[in-house]
Amino acid sequence: MIVKSTEPCEFLRSIQRNIINADRWFKSNSLLLNMDKTHLLQFYTKIGQIMDLEVHYENKQITAVNTIKFLGLIIDSTLSWKQHIDSIIPKLNRACFAIRQVKPYMALEALKTIYFSYFHSIVTYGIIFWGNSVHSQYIFKIQKRMIRLIASLGVRDSCRCVFKELGMLPLYSQYFYSLLMFVAKNRDLFQANTDVHSFGTRYKNDLHLLSVKLKVFQRGTFYSGIRAHSHLPRNIKDLSYDAKRFKRVLKTFFQTHSFYSLEYYFNLKFDLNFSSQL
Repeated sequence: MIVKSTEPCEFLRSIQRNIINADRWFKSNSLLLNMDKTHLLQFYTKIGQIMDLEVHYENKQITAVNTIKFLGLIIDSTLSWKQHIDSIIPKLNRACFAIRQVKPYMALEALKTIYFSYFHSIVTYGIIFWGNSVHSQYIFKIQKRMIRLIASLGVRDSCRCVFKELGMLPLYSQYFYSLLMFVAKNRDLFQANTDVHSFGTRYKNDLHLLSVKLKVFQRGTFYSGIRAHSHLPRNIKDLSYDAKRFKRVLKTFFQTHSFYSLEYYFNLKFDLNFSSQL
């Protein structure tokens, strides 16, 4: 459950009310709320202050934590995603070691299969949440090392073209692809500009971008998804109501451009239309 308040007393009362409601729901469904596995994680900004709270329920204190693992993602109190990224780095390094060991005995297609099953599956899990973290650059370095291993390149050789040849997306292309597919599959969560105002501008059918200054919100999936969607070429953007066609054209688009950074995507001036077999 998520609770928000700027007042410590009201914050504490809201937490306790939600715990009571959750416990009632569990009991009404013949379930048990395990208080030993129930934790308090406070989210705060760099300029904000964490509240000193002690939350009790049924004579047990709920443990306050700075990080928590939820559905395979390690969430921290500032949403930096550093701990999650640190946790997957050893797994990716082991995948690189595995590829290095079997490469002399396997064909390229077999190596690609190993990559997608053992490396790609780890990288893409939850990438829409952590993909734009400043710490994601370490994952990208490991990915490039993996591509160089598969393609037998030197440590200083560029692998940008190899990504295209192998049909693989660089980390940041994969981030945008996954993020934009999330937007296409959840259009009901987003408003178009026409839902907010009646001005007949060329951007009237674009998703409405909220005016916010909080950096942690701007890095979030909702805001980043709208921003990434608005920057697409017009003919791809218009396909987002048709998830199946959108997915096919979007994959081709990101394989063609092979983005190496978030800034490169947002700073690149695309033509109004992207040439592809729509």
